Amino acid sequence: MKFKSIALAAAMTLGLAQFTTLAQGIAPQMDTVRERGAFRCGVYENVPGLSALDSQGRRVGFDVDYCHAMAAAILGDPNKVEFRTMTLAQGIPALRSGEVDMVALALTYTIQRDTELSLDFVGPTLYSGHGFMVHRRSGAQRLTDLNGATICVVAGGITDSLIADYFRARNMTFRPLAVENTTQMYALYEEGRCDVVTSEIPFLGMRRSRLRQPDQHLILSEVFAKSHMGPIVRDDDRRYAHVARWVHYALVNAEEMGITRANLDQMVRESRDPAVRRFLGLEGDIGRNMGLPNDFTQAIIRAVGNYGEIFERHYGQQSVIKLPRGMNALADQGGLQWSPTWR
Repeated sequence: MKFKSIALAAAMTLGLAQFTTLAQGIAPQMDTVRERGAFRCGVYENVPGLSALDSQGRRVGFDVDYCHAMAAAILGDPNKVEFRTMTLAQGIPALRSGEVDMVALALTYTIQRDTELSLDFVGPTLYSGHGFMVHRRSGAQRLTDLNGATICVVAGGITDSLIADYFRARNMTFRPLAVENTTQMYALYEEGRCDVVTSEIPFLGMRRSRLRQPDQHLILSEVFAKSHMGPIVRDDDRRYAHVARWVHYALVNAEEMGITRANLDQMVRESRDPAVRRFLGLEGDIGRNMGLPNDFTQAIIRAVGNYGEIFERHYGQQSVIKLPRGMNALADQGGLQWSPTWR
């Protein structure tokens, strides 16, 4: 028994030493980003709310802010981002080839993408559901009114298979019209080439606001498939994937703690709450053990604010959409967003 105890202690000591060495090292992907001096992020070219150019020519959007947050965490500068615009179909190949460090195209989290395509999902950063938008002249009010409709879908996504499952279970049919990107999809829809377009409810609302006659289009109230969305990274670098995931949790945790871009400096100066001080890197070595600066959360919040601020800016009351938080509210406010323990 004595020898077993000695062997166990030796094994634990060796394991601890290996863990410490790993914790002090830097993952290859973060090495690549730092040597390059820029974080490469794949985003949509023109999907308002997610990624689009504002009136000053700056790229803005919900997913764009996650790119800035990653650059702030790894490089200490949220502006060191190289945006690569791409379609949904181009996103996963671009990530797997190493063209980009992260793809932020609001991809839906599915078991196939998670287990078969060597991807790691960040978040979900946005909880939603797939819905349909129709021309009011069609007279459609419910999903059952869409039997036989022509539906535009973006190639490379999973939407057509989701529709097929829903329709087949109800003995309904539809004609899919595959398009390359969302810009083309809404153009064809507005021309009457397809009867229906589909996307997550927030994106339908954003797109409807940009049509020539927004009030002539109806978003059906029923949701036919749930959607958990978020940016993706490759799963061949676990340390880097963990950083991406905890950048998201940092945004949520900041909101849970009431830390905003406006009060960050005051919290750094005045807070004596051990949990707040640990989160902001004023105590402990959480950041350092991740291969990041100890105060990386401060850099993130200073760059983009907390999760609630990002949501309100692009989807909520500060946006043209004015979407309620709903499922994306914090868990203690009836939503699904929450952060694991920061310890």
